[in-house]
Amino acid sequence: MSYLTFVLQERKVLSFGLSFTFFSSFGQTFLISLFVPFFLADFDLSNAAFGSIYSAATLASASILPYLGKWIDVLPIRQYSLYVAGGLLVAALTMAFSWHIGFLFAGILMLRIAGQGLSGHTAETAMARYFKLQRGKALSISSLGYPIGEGILPVGIAAILAITSWRTTWGIIAATIALIFIPFLLYVLNKTEIEYSNQQVKKAKPESEDSSGSYFQIINNRRFWLILPAILIPPFWATALFLYQVSIAEQLGWSAAIIASAFIFFAIARIVSSLGIGPVIDKFSAASVFPFYIIPLGAGLILAFYHPGIWSAFLYMALVGITLGFGSTTKSALYAELYGEEMIGTVRSLFASIMVFGTAMSPFLMGWMLDNNIAMESILLIAFSTVIAGVVLAYVGLKDEVSSGLDFR
Repeated sequence: MSYLTFVLQERKVLSFGLSFTFFSSFGQTFLISLFVPFFLADFDLSNAAFGSIYSAATLASASILPYLGKWIDVLPIRQYSLYVAGGLLVAALTMAFSWHIGFLFAGILMLRIAGQGLSGHTAETAMARYFKLQRGKALSISSLGYPIGEGILPVGIAAILAITSWRTTWGIIAATIALIFIPFLLYVLNKTEIEYSNQQVKKAKPESEDSSGSYFQIINNRRFWLILPAILIPPFWATALFLYQVSIAEQLGWSAAIIASAFIFFAIARIVSSLGIGPVIDKFSAASVFPFYIIPLGAGLILAFYHPGIWSAFLYMALVGITLGFGSTTKSALYAELYGEEMIGTVRSLFASIMVFGTAMSPFLMGWMLDNNIAMESILLIAFSTVIAGVVLAYVGLKDEVSSGLDFR
């Protein structure tokens, strides 16, 4: 089935996933960072103090995510999705009325849980569960909400902040969630078979199987530990490299303006790669693709290591974007293939929680290395070596699936 035919035929189900990935932006670091100067001024915080608050909220959300994420395997998808959207609404309202630092922490915590964690979790679980033969295409389309949000929302939020207060801005965000997002979800859920497919999967799940047993079953398997590094490496290094992009640019001879401009190439590459990987997954399987999806990141790191000219900054960012575009689609499809549709919510929430822990730690590690005057070239080589290790370990863990998936005979 062609992309266009598929999108037109399944537009309502796909719009469900895309809307959740788009609205997940309100819990992502790139959007919350726009409000940081106002937080520092109004709450009399230093950068270090706010960083501690943000890291604590992120780590707390990672601890809570496995418990909340598994309920998508138990509750009706309509009920679960409305709980997540409602949580995002409460988070935005808490930010709008956060006149005390305690409310600020609570608001950030809820944004990280409902936005960064559960919104994408809901979208990708629903798409992986609902679609069988076209799973790769569906995940590719739904994941477009991430780069669309990254491209549109910072400009829009900055424009609103220029004419009103940050608290009013969060009030506008809350109104958007209440008046557009939630009614749209109600419309889509009434017009599709998402709920029916979710109920069929629940019926297939053994009644005796509990989440603690599922978690033990997952982590007690050798394959889990072999594929885990390839799952963690891209978000770990992307978070560290993007957070300290100005320092990195200076050491590599790129100006801050150049690296900022290169984000356009990053966004375009992420969109194109996300769309392109879907049909490949549908043809060969996610397991056959997964071990190799981080190779573009490794190529980008080596290019940055040599940094032969200004043009290399743009190609470096594009290569990072390709890996992140591949990953957003490939990982969710892989979970469905390896662990089955009936427990994909439990699996995704476990991996997402570990990933959040990793991204919370990466700024500390990168900051420590920069403070101790470790050369950027050395840091890039360390990052590259982890990519190579991730590729090798993932290939070993999935070698049977890779061999069968890439058999052209």
